[in-house]
Amino acid sequence: MNQIEAAARSAARESGTGPGPVRALIADDEPRARQFLERLLGEHGGVEVVGAARGGAEALEMIERLGPDVVFLDIHMPDLSGLEVARTLRGARSPIVVFVTAYDRYAIEAFELAAMDYVLKPVRRERLHETVGRVIGELREGRRSARARKMHELLDSEGMQKAMPELRRLPVRHRREVRLLDLAEVPIIFSRDRLVLARCEDHEYLVDYTLQELEQRLPDGMFVRVHRGALVNMDAIESYGGEDGVLVLKLKDGTRVEASERRAAEVRRRLR
Repeated sequence: MNQIEAAARSAARESGTGPGPVRALIADDEPRARQFLERLLGEHGGVEVVGAARGGAEALEMIERLGPDVVFLDIHMPDLSGLEVARTLRGARSPIVVFVTAYDRYAIEAFELAAMDYVLKPVRRERLHETVGRVIGELREGRRSARARKMHELLDSEGMQKAMPELRRLPVRHRREVRLLDLAEVPIIFSRDRLVLARCEDHEYLVDYTLQELEQRLPDGMFVRVHRGALVNMDAIESYGGEDGVLVLKLKDGTRVEASERRAAEVRRRLR
């Protein structure tokens, strides 16, 4: 099924006029967990499992290609966490998200307060079927967009940002796909025209995180905030200098970045 067909079928089902079961995608890095969840979902006559992803990056690719109605996301995956995958899903046709997790006290409390669907591991048949029933009801009533807005309000909250794991690679948007950039290859992340962009090999990629969020999520000590609108990779700095208290950094790709007066002392300290 191509993307146009997937979108048309999803739209028809959301309006209550489309035939067929709810199309589900599973994302979990543990093979046994994927197989078990697929078997339980297969027992429900209203669900068709259209794919099973081995990690967050593959889940994003399959969501784009298959257009599922609902995606069951394991929170802890090695490349992108389920929370990070959910955070990149924007638009009216994004699937409903159900988080699957081992006990994570903060996340579960947050999901309950926001009335988000989650399933605890080990997954119980009764709990899963209860969640599936709720998903089917929301699709029939056309409440997918309202659920997506509520989910992003939760994921964008300060408390949930602190609960998210450290980024190992940087998810960025490129055309209709999400790429994962090695942080070592990103010399600078900056804001321009209210967008956050990452430069990598002479290309600029759109980033869904704010610079403040990235300060919390990037590996400790790897990047430094040089002014309100830029984070610089410490390993990308070739030299620095300046006069009259002005600090100018020269990056290995030739870029020159001036640190703000307020940030200059901290940047100098980090460079020594």
